[in-house]
Amino acid sequence: MPEGERVDWNEVVAHLDTHRDMLDGVVVTGGEPTEDPDLPSLLAALKELGVAVRLDTNGSRPDVLFHLLAESLCDSVALDIKAVPARYREVSDERDMAARVAECADMLIASDIEHEFRTTVVPGIVDPEELPRIARTLRGGRLYVLQQYRPVPGGPAVPYEEDVLRAAAHACSRFLPTSPRGLTIGDD
Repeated sequence: MPEGERVDWNEVVAHLDTHRDMLDGVVVTGGEPTEDPDLPSLLAALKELGVAVRLDTNGSRPDVLFHLLAESLCDSVALDIKAVPARYREVSDERDMAARVAECADMLIASDIEHEFRTTVVPGIVDPEELPRIARTLRGGRLYVLQQYRPVPGGPAVPYEEDVLRAAAHACSRFLPTSPRGLTIGDD
């Protein structure tokens, strides 16, 4: 789809309805889905179909997440935690992004909804020794997933060794269940 062209969610829902018997659920991801003003109506339509809905979000819109949770429009939420608060300016130009992400995390921890927090461990942005500091802020959460960085052109060249991520996951597990994801051997 060309950039800037809006998706007709009614067409998407109609397509999903015709394939409902093959669906376990739908993951709504982005870009950032909470930026779409039609998201609540899309999720409501999906719920009417009886489809389980997971929302993937970066936590930039706690007001939207609050509404979606209050209206029970999601069955689960995955929230990306990109860095420790002091380093959030390295991944977002928005001044208060770390505070908004923390507000979303607190909202999910306080809710009954299934949720997971995810950090892609990008060399130069996330140091493995910072991960337990992030995990401490997520205490009470259901799951913290440490995702292996996959090299991209122009990005940091070398991901952390798998044993480094496993050790970080072990350190984080003092605060909430933690799993490394994206490892090639013994993937959790």
